[in-house]
Amino acid sequence: MHKPLATTIALTLGFIALAIPGATSAGQPLYGPTGQEGKGKTISPLDPVPGTITLGGEFSNHLQGIYLDSVTPFWHPGDATIFLSTRSKYDDSHQYDTNYGLGLRYLVPGRDVILGVNAFYDSLDSQFDNQFHSAGFGAEILTRWVDARFNYYLPASDDILAGTTRRRSSSTTVTGPVQNGSVLQTTTTTRTRKQTFRNYEAFLEGWNAEAGFLIPGLDRYMETRVFGGYYHYNNPFKSDYEGFKARLEAHFLPGVIGNVEWWNDSHLNGGHWTTDVHVSVPFSIFNLAKGRNPFEGASESFRPRQREFRERLSDMVVRSHRVKTVKSGDIETSDKTSTQTRTTTTNVSTVAPPTPPPFTPPPIG
Repeated sequence: MHKPLATTIALTLGFIALAIPGATSAGQPLYGPTGQEGKGKTISPLDPVPGTITLGGEFSNHLQGIYLDSVTPFWHPGDATIFLSTRSKYDDSHQYDTNYGLGLRYLVPGRDVILGVNAFYDSLDSQFDNQFHSAGFGAEILTRWVDARFNYYLPASDDILAGTTRRRSSSTTVTGPVQNGSVLQTTTTTRTRKQTFRNYEAFLEGWNAEAGFLIPGLDRYMETRVFGGYYHYNNPFKSDYEGFKARLEAHFLPGVIGNVEWWNDSHLNGGHWTTDVHVSVPFSIFNLAKGRNPFEGASESFRPRQREFRERLSDMVVRSHRVKTVKSGDIETSDKTSTQTRTTTTNVSTVAPPTPPPFTPPPIG
């Protein structure tokens, strides 16, 4: 049974709460100086950035979905930031995805360069009521002008039965009547064919990569990047999925982001084109535990401004729209044919002789 959206929200917030023990033992606050106690203080470049919580929607020709995403930094050793990342998504094909990840981002001292790696556990309740598990691994380079990402997806589940279809067909042949001694024999033969077909669903192992750049000039008004990339997914049933993809990312405001993406294979995302719109704000469950506003600083997400580069340490981890699965189509697993023969006989003596045609006298003349 698919989980409702309320469960999605509860799971996400619950997973964020796992960061509390790590932050407490590390002795590091999630935020730099903020609130009343932060007035008049200078924020050090080494202070942790806040986490983010994101609500978004994805729309394509044959697939629409809503998701809740979080990035929660919980340890800040030196110039590195270690964070938890979660995503829960439900789409109108009745597919439910949950992703739980651990990531590290390193801000190169004195440079606008972030190096990052991440690892995810992905769980999928598919539209055919099958559950799949997989591992994901990613790497990223974020700079002022150029970004690059690579993601790999490794299934941990075998192919699962998605449905069974049975077909029955029959044909009848009549032979005779044939005289056999004093009887006439008529033979009726009926052949019945019973076939069983099964459909399997499988998780696609594969990878995708992209690289892009910030559009010069336009960045003074709106942070906009254009990306190009390539993907390859191994299809265990038919030809592999591989090809090019492209993406345009625009920050209308620091916390209001839109994406338009094109993939060569329409099957993977419900169409060639996908549009994504999401709202991202700072969120601190530690503030909530202390009785403070967990969305402290959220107004900065909706004020036109240029973001500081270090704010990108809490950017949403960019991965595929969906955990990829594919259906096999009909695979014949059983083909049985049965034959039934029935013979009827009639005695020749009981067969009435043919009736002669009526007599017609010849014409006179």
